[in-house]
Amino acid sequence: MGFFEVENVCISYAGTEVIHNISFSLGKGETLGIAGESGCGKSTLAKAILGILPSSAKISGSIKYCGIELAGMPEKSFCTLRGKEISMVFQDPSAALNPVRKIRNQFYDILGAGISRRKPADDEIIRLLNLVRLPFPETLLDKYPSQLSGGMKQRVVIAMAVCKSPRLLIADEPTSALDAEVRLQIIDELIALKERLGFGMIYISHNLAELSKVADSIMVMKSGNVVEYSKTAELFALPRHQYTKELISAAE
Repeated sequence: MGFFEVENVCISYAGTEVIHNISFSLGKGETLGIAGESGCGKSTLAKAILGILPSSAKISGSIKYCGIELAGMPEKSFCTLRGKEISMVFQDPSAALNPVRKIRNQFYDILGAGISRRKPADDEIIRLLNLVRLPFPETLLDKYPSQLSGGMKQRVVIAMAVCKSPRLLIADEPTSALDAEVRLQIIDELIALKERLGFGMIYISHNLAELSKVADSIMVMKSGNVVEYSKTAELFALPRHQYTKELISAAE
């Protein structure tokens, strides 16, 4: 039984197929990078894994996590896995956070902290914010998202994503809304978190230079198809598909 396996997955909307027969596997603690242009299906695939595609989407094929079939899993069953076993860092932290709730309350929602448990919950939130290298985290608990910079918000989102110790983390272009300096910091922090907590990761980006820093293997997508899939060092040393060569050239 593998850790995470996707086999012959197709996804369609209103009879139009947008993901075509995709297969890949991920070992425990490994990182798979998924590369490709906007609209190629990267995020659609990620949402299928997490079970958050709209009801109009139709999925065929198999998506297995530790032998558990996720494709077609009822929402009630998915709720026992989402966040606890499989979690996700979304592309835009401003959209991922509730603008009218303080940071501490958004953590309480995830941790299920009632009134009697809020002091230990605050200690846990501060521990998590320290993990993502936010300075003076105790000063952030009563702030609203609008009071934080983009990099700070993304660190908060990452801390929320790992607060229940998931075994698989999906990072969907987690640095695309950030400037160059903060982007490098977030990449380093995700690598450090992965080494410390031991989760496997699917890291989605259109930037192959970014993926070269984090991924053990890279899968290149174009128009809903996999055009190349290999170990990272091999892909950079001997790219086989013209589109991969173009992505490498753009990253240099």
